[in-house]
Amino acid sequence: MTILSIAFLLAISVRGLAIPVLAKFQFGDPLLFNTINATTLAAIVIGASTFILMIRHRAVVRFTDESWTELRRVFWPDKQETVRSTTIVIFVTLFIAFMLGLYDYVWAEVTKVFLFTAS
Repeated sequence: MTILSIAFLLAISVRGLAIPVLAKFQFGDPLLFNTINATTLAAIVIGASTFILMIRHRAVVRFTDESWTELRRVFWPDKQETVRSTTIVIFVTLFIAFMLGLYDYVWAEVTKVFLFTAS
C-alpha cells in the first residue's frame, strides 16, 4: 500500500508539473484518442512503471515491511495525554511569542530614543 501511494503521488506530481511547463512554452495539453490528455497518460505510465519497479526491488519492499512493523510497536498516547501536551505547547508558544513581541517593542523604543533624536 505504501509503495502504491508513493507511485500515485509521483504520478500526480509529474502531471501537475507538466501542465505549467507546457503552458510556459505555449503548448496545449493534447488530447489523445479523443479521451485522455497526454499529461494524464504520461502520469499513468510513470506511476505504473514506478510501482512495478519498486515492488520488484527487495530493499524497498523490506524497508516498507520493517517500517510497518516498527509503527505497530509504537506506543501512541491516549486522548488525555495528547490534549494535555497540546495545551502545554500552545501556551508555551504564546508565552514565547508575547515575550519576543515585548522584547521587540522595548528595543524599538530604546532605539528611537537614542538613535533618532534630533540634536
